[in-house]
Amino acid sequence: MKHHFVKTKNYSDLLSANSFMEDRGSLSSAICLCHGEPGVGKTRTFSHWAGGINAVFIRGHVGMTLSGLRWIISDKLGVRHRRNVTDEIEEQIATIRASGIRLIFDEAHFGQLMRYGETRAAGIEYVRDLAERSDSFVVLICHNSEVAKFSESPHIRSRIAFRFEMNDAEENDAVKFIKELCEVRMTDEVAKSIYSQTRGKFRLMENAIASLERIAKQEKRDCVEYSHIANTALIVDYEQTLVPRVSVQKGRKKGPE
Repeated sequence: MKHHFVKTKNYSDLLSANSFMEDRGSLSSAICLCHGEPGVGKTRTFSHWAGGINAVFIRGHVGMTLSGLRWIISDKLGVRHRRNVTDEIEEQIATIRASGIRLIFDEAHFGQLMRYGETRAAGIEYVRDLAERSDSFVVLICHNSEVAKFSESPHIRSRIAFRFEMNDAEENDAVKFIKELCEVRMTDEVAKSIYSQTRGKFRLMENAIASLERIAKQEKRDCVEYSHIANTALIVDYEQTLVPRVSVQKGRKKGPE
């Protein structure tokens, strides 16, 4: 399978969000919030975008601390680490301002978990302060299930200038994505069948592409037609198999099956 980036509606929506942030009114509204379900391509899309602009891409992780976050940002900015934290942060701000750098914080809910004394969501407050004081902005990326946490603090939510959601691919984008990344030629009908099986979920489409390539190799096919895979399940959606199913009968909900 090929692994180059395919521009979809999610990418177009990101460019629109960037344009809004560039032309926003109050520079203190320095937060852009992007969210979406797992597997819609948030990290992939932002990584590609960050590679083409002057940006610092940070990925939150389990166990990340405020000092660890500061260390990562200094490393990416080329700022010298100091015992005097205030001096280090001031240099970060000066570097961001001088170079017009944008900040991107993926898995930003880990920043919500950080505390500094009595300050909650210290990681978010920190990157927000960097962006605001350097006349830049920060994009916070999270899952849909984490969005509500960003409204808990008036200090944070009042600084969100733009919010948008990334979604599963629509059929046209899915067909384009599948045919561009697959090493084997296929008909549009095959690509649409993959879209139907995966419901446009990018991770599942990649898994389906790999399955299709294996089938083509085993059967020595240069081009796959729908008749070749008509009765074949190309993916197993484990998310669906693990989620308890709730059946509804005569207006009453029954327990998980």
